[in-house]
Amino acid sequence: MPHAHMPHIGRSAEHSPVGRRAVLLTGAATAAGVLVASSRASSATAATTGAGDVPQVDTAPCSSTVVDTDAPDLDAALASVPDGGELVVTRRWERAAPLEVARPVTVRFTGEGHLAARGDFSVVRVTASHASVVDAAVSGTGGRRAGAGRGIDVVGTHDAPLDDVRISGGRLSDLSHDGVRAEHVSGLVVQGVAVADVAYAGVLLRSCEDSVVRACRVTDVHQPSPYVNSYGVIVTRDDTVSTSVAPRSARVVVEGCTVVGVRLWEGLDTHAGDRVVIRDNVVRDCRVGIAVVPCRDELDRSYRHAPLGFVVADNVVERIDLATPGAGILVKGAGTSVGDAAERATGFVTGNTVRGHGGGTEGGVVLYLTRDVVVSRTALEGCVDRGVLAYHSNDALTVTRTTVSGLVPSTPGGAVSAVEARSGANTVTVSATTVSRAPGAPGPVRGVAVASSDNLVDLLANDWRETDLPVWNKGAVVRRWADDA
Repeated sequence: MPHAHMPHIGRSAEHSPVGRRAVLLTGAATAAGVLVASSRASSATAATTGAGDVPQVDTAPCSSTVVDTDAPDLDAALASVPDGGELVVTRRWERAAPLEVARPVTVRFTGEGHLAARGDFSVVRVTASHASVVDAAVSGTGGRRAGAGRGIDVVGTHDAPLDDVRISGGRLSDLSHDGVRAEHVSGLVVQGVAVADVAYAGVLLRSCEDSVVRACRVTDVHQPSPYVNSYGVIVTRDDTVSTSVAPRSARVVVEGCTVVGVRLWEGLDTHAGDRVVIRDNVVRDCRVGIAVVPCRDELDRSYRHAPLGFVVADNVVERIDLATPGAGILVKGAGTSVGDAAERATGFVTGNTVRGHGGGTEGGVVLYLTRDVVVSRTALEGCVDRGVLAYHSNDALTVTRTTVSGLVPSTPGGAVSAVEARSGANTVTVSATTVSRAPGAPGPVRGVAVASSDNLVDLLANDWRETDLPVWNKGAVVRRWADDA
């Protein structure tokens, strides 16, 4: 039979390996130069094989870059890349099993490079530290049904965590579970990845720390049965085991991302994250825009662990083509009942714009089971029924420098409120809040609505001039200082 050909192999000008970090830093220009050099290099030829034999890999030292142009097998091509080197994927490959990245290498896609899965599995599976996947083009068998299809799966464990894994650029689509899943990784960077038409989540991080999800775009997360939730980006932990085995995700930043069309659940989420920062994102047409919520105990399934030290800052959360009730920003601590002594959520919500959220029992911003949370510089535009909802058990909640405009009642002629304390055990200070009513709004517009006597509300220097009633109160202690109208 004819000789089997190994992939094209090219060296740098100095004939020395190109490290993973150097490849990342030099960018597209260097990659193009490597490809040109590679195209001029001669192909390594394996020994002639008999019928049914696997082509023999040349054991001579190889260069740092391997191109798949003439490779008969992508797994063998990857196996020939030295540590710190790079596999360049230039053509379409049908996959029946994961491409296993088990060493510190870079897999870069260019041109027609594409991995198309012929089943439900993790198409690219990373199990090594200091590995990178760049500009991946990956497709599954469809995102409108539930399954195990993942685009890129970064698999660390409690006993063998990974460090310094980078996923940058590319497009992942039509997957029956996630675009990117990463577990037990520190120093993870997921940047500039586009994820579309997936069943469960665009980017899913579990027990990750000191990591960032930046400038990613997630569109159309479908949540088919039997999934009961779905996410654009979620930062969480495995709540079926103890925190000693699956710790909280900690010090994770989600920034500059766009999430559109998680219509049945949440755009951006953290479950019991520790110092998770969600900033400068755009979230559109999700049932809940941003959710900062607790996770369950592995034994009794109660909500035991609250989100701690979070920051939700300078995001735009809006609805354009979705009208079902849902919070724009939801903050919830552990526990369930009014006054529950479980761990409370702590952190800051600042500089956000929320448009069109609310309705039913929701609001533009909804909080309960929190302590010392500050909500500041919020612009609430066209929210349904209420702007800020302090549902229950918010201890020392501060709502300040809020602008509420164009509140819309969910029922014709219904009352709307800039701030509402619905249930009990709230101690809230509302200051420097301004209300502008919608032109021709027929129903009552209230500044603060307090529906239970079990609340203490302090009002300081708010502007209620465009309300019909500054304070609607059912027996709570409401104290006002320099509070207009």
